[in-house]
Amino acid sequence: MEYFYTDPNDVHGTHLFLRDEEYKHLARVLQKRVGDHVAVTDGKDRMYEAVIRSLNHTDAECEIVDVKHRVNEPKVDVTIAISVLKNPGRIDFLVEKVTEFGARTIVPMLCERTIPKQEKHTRLEKIALAAMKQCGRSYLPKVFMLTQFDTLVSHAHEYDLKLIPHEKTEQSQFIGAVIKHHPKAKNVLVVVGPEGGFTEHEMELAAENNFVPISLGARRLRSETAAISAVSWIVGGW
Repeated sequence: MEYFYTDPNDVHGTHLFLRDEEYKHLARVLQKRVGDHVAVTDGKDRMYEAVIRSLNHTDAECEIVDVKHRVNEPKVDVTIAISVLKNPGRIDFLVEKVTEFGARTIVPMLCERTIPKQEKHTRLEKIALAAMKQCGRSYLPKVFMLTQFDTLVSHAHEYDLKLIPHEKTEQSQFIGAVIKHHPKAKNVLVVVGPEGGFTEHEMELAAENNFVPISLGARRLRSETAAISAVSWIVGGW
């Protein structure tokens, strides 16, 4: 069954509508017809089984026959924050993969050693949307606007567990061991630095705000690899 996305505002009682690119993919690419079944998510943890009832030149109207919640979603909510990288293709790759692994929120950051000072926010949102549909999730990760590291760590009070990978962290603080000591955590934030790593000031600020330094292994990882690895460990740990 094909997966589609609809804006929550296009869900009305027992019917929903597919518009714009979703409609074009449904009607023109896949050539779906009235009576065909489709799976549609509103990106807010609801997955609808629906039947196409009508097709016109701009949208498809579907009747909802079943609703499921948190389909293919992990038990823990993960926010991944990462510095913008020099190569934009690497941040694109990261967004795709952490979405597939189950990240709930993605926060591009500006750190002291970040080289690019901007990111293509709309492009990252589109990548997250495509990855959500590809892997059959029911939640569309929220991609935040570019955020200062200091602002993020100073206001991250709502998380049960806050992690910061750092290459100088002892192996006893390996991420797998750390998350085992927090079995009741429901929402986790992990922040990953730029190619040049975090500065001492940033590590001190993180410590002041109760971030736990973690190791991702003995080998030095690229920033995007570190982020993907961390999300996979966290999602798999609960």
